[in-house]
Amino acid sequence: MGAGSVVGFDLTSCNIALDLIPVVEGLISKRKRNPFWYVWDDKGSEIFEKIATTSATYTLWKREFTLLQRKCNEIASKTTSPTILVELGSGASSKTRLIIEAMLKQHGSLTFVPVDIAKDTITKVGKELEQNNPGLTVEPFGGLFMDGIRHLSSREENKMLLFLGSSFSNVCMYEQVDMMKEIRAQLTTKDFFLMGLDMDKNPTSLSEAYNNQWVPLHRDNRIYRLNKDFDGNMDKTKFEYVYDFVEKPADGDVPSYVVGYLQSSVTQSVNFRKLGITVDFESGEKIYFSDGPNHSSKWNMYQIHRLAERSGFAVNDYWTNEASDYCLVCFVPV
Repeated sequence: MGAGSVVGFDLTSCNIALDLIPVVEGLISKRKRNPFWYVWDDKGSEIFEKIATTSATYTLWKREFTLLQRKCNEIASKTTSPTILVELGSGASSKTRLIIEAMLKQHGSLTFVPVDIAKDTITKVGKELEQNNPGLTVEPFGGLFMDGIRHLSSREENKMLLFLGSSFSNVCMYEQVDMMKEIRAQLTTKDFFLMGLDMDKNPTSLSEAYNNQWVPLHRDNRIYRLNKDFDGNMDKTKFEYVYDFVEKPADGDVPSYVVGYLQSSVTQSVNFRKLGITVDFESGEKIYFSDGPNHSSKWNMYQIHRLAERSGFAVNDYWTNEASDYCLVCFVPV
């Protein structure tokens, strides 16, 4: 059946994991899309880490790492013992190690809970962190962000929640406030929420940052996963990686954003045998990298404060780098 004729397709009849249902819904929708988390499996995390730490033009990782180096002790000093350190989308924890070391220096012991869908990766990294940091206990949680937060909501210890790498900016802009509200509901007024956010910058810098260096992650690994999960026959050579930039008013609540997608270079049909469907692509048709319009939001301080106000948080503190194009924000529940 073609994409336009998948009406009435019964997802419950397919033998697939529940967490993959949003992926299938995105494939058969009029606006084809993947959930933003889909590409971050073990292989995707490895590809991202390599690009993010070595790229000459995508400098977000380096900017955040440098800022954390300067401010990790100040961040750690906000917490008291015992405090659980929780990180959403932890991956290799390459920057988080700075905060772990600072909190261990201050408190002597620490429980770290990395939350990531790449369970094998965070389990392996967790063992390494424990070996290298006496006093550290790592409790990996494999799953989606909110599942991990709910998992820890009953813990009595204070929490420092991390969401680094501007990953929050990948959340659908229409769901960002709701997600913040749900996170707020799982925290107490003694907890802290540290978020890294990429700030507004000129289109030339964005063009250099989001160029074809991302093809191995956003095209090749995405198509590899879709073929593997659903026994598909997608041909990566028939899809192009594309990004656009959408600029929003600086005094509005909605930040400017990058939108990323794969674009079919030909008219084609893709068979997903495990689902028993064929999805048709017109030449030029797109598969977006997220459920919403934004692949990555770009913020200013007004919008960050409005995000806090609209979701039950206050900005306790914030730190920017010298160029003021990256920000670490410490939110507190109110």
